[in-house]
Amino acid sequence: MNDWQIVRHRVAIAGRDLEAGTDKAVADAVVSMTTMPSSFAKKLAIASLAYGNRWDALPERPDRTRSRRDGLFYFLDLPDGAYELTASVPGFGARYGTVSQSAAVSRDKQGNTKIVYVTLALQPTTVSGKVTGTGQKAGVFMAEVRVKGSGERTYSGAQGQYILAGIEPGVRTIEVSAQGYKAKSQPVTIPSPGAVHSVNFNLARDS
Repeated sequence: MNDWQIVRHRVAIAGRDLEAGTDKAVADAVVSMTTMPSSFAKKLAIASLAYGNRWDALPERPDRTRSRRDGLFYFLDLPDGAYELTASVPGFGARYGTVSQSAAVSRDKQGNTKIVYVTLALQPTTVSGKVTGTGQKAGVFMAEVRVKGSGERTYSGAQGQYILAGIEPGVRTIEVSAQGYKAKSQPVTIPSPGAVHSVNFNLARDS
C-alpha cells in the first residue's frame, strides 16, 4: 500500500496568499503544485481518469486549490517528498505576478505528518516614484497620480512618494496633478505582470 493511501484527511501543507509590500490577504488566488513526488503524481493520474476532459478545468483538485477570503489555503493527505507550489490570481488579469515556493512534506517518528506552513507573496504590477515641484527639494503632498483611461489612482504622501499597485502591464500613461502646479503626464511601458516600474515627476508652478 502506498503512503498516500495510509493517511487520510490530514493537512500536510498550509499557507496564505498575501500581497507583497502590504501583506494584505489575496483571496481567490489559484495555488497549484508544479513539482511533486512520483507517488502523488500516480495518484493524480488515477483520479483524472474519472473526470476525463473535465480534469484540467476543475477549480479544486488534490494538487490545486484556491485561497479563501483571508488568503488561507491548504492541501490534504500528501506523501512525503518535495513539492513546488505556484500561486497566481487569474481573476485579476495581469495585475499580479506569479510566485513559486518549495515545501518538503515529512513525518515524525510516530508517523504523524508535520504540517508545512508557507507564505506566497504575490507581487502586484506596480508603478511608484516621487512627485516634486520645480526648485523644491521636498515632495509635493497630495498630488493625484492616476492611470489615464482607467480608475486606478492614488495620492502622494508627505514626502511626495506614491505607489500605484495592481495595475495592468503594457504601455500606460501616468497623469499627475496637484493644486498650484501644472498637470503632467508621461507614458510608461510595464513589461510583465508583477513588474515594478519607477517614474518620478517634477511639476512646474501654475503661474
